Order: sequence, then C-alpha cells, then structure tokens
Amino acid sequence: MPTPASVLADCLNAVDPSARKLFSVIVREAFHGPIHGKADGVATPAEILEACGLDVGDFYSLLNALRDSGLIEISGTYPFEEVRLSAKAAHAQRIAEVCLQKDIPFEEAFVNIDLPSNT
Repeated sequence: MPTPASVLADCLNAVDPSARKLFSVIVREAFHGPIHGKADGVATPAEILEACGLDVGDFYSLLNALRDSGLIEISGTYPFEEVRLSAKAAHAQRIAEVCLQKDIPFEEAFVNIDLPSNT
C-alpha cells in the first residue's frame, strides 16, 4: 500500500520543476501566508502570484498543471478563487512543518530533490 509520502512523490514527479517550485510557494502561502481571515490551508492566487513572481499566463499554466496532476484543488471563480492541497498532497503540510522547524527552504523539500517514485 502506498504511503502518503510516496503518493506525494509520485504526483510531484509528474510535473516539471517549475510547477514543483510553484507548489512549494502554494504550500507556504496556504499555511504560513500573510493574508489573515482565510481558512487554514487556503491560498489565494493574488498572494501566490505576489510570492512567486511569475507572469499571469505562466502562473495559470503551472497552476493548471498542478491541478491536473492531482496536487491541488481550485474552488471558486475569479477573482475569488481558493487554492488548496488535494488529499494526495496533504502530506506536504507535514513536510512543510519539518522544514520550518529545521530551517530548510521549502524548495529543497519539494523542488531540488531526487524524488523516489512508488512505481
């Protein structure tokens, strides 16, 4: 039976490093972003865009790739969209907490690593 970590690794392996970098920003903003008054685990496109520095076209292209790979879910309609980690990617929250405790950049955990696959 696949572990939560292996399911997350398989999903991350399915997208290119640029999408994984955006995923690391989404994880950070969803749980530790500057916007208060939103549900825990929710990131908004505005805060993600501000944090990642991508242009809008590239942002939505990578966001769609993350959604299509099963890493995130997008609800609501523009301009009130909400981005959440999917059930497949829920383990990313635990990894993010370890990164914060050990002062490890999120990119090292989600982007710049050789991910083992379950396949």
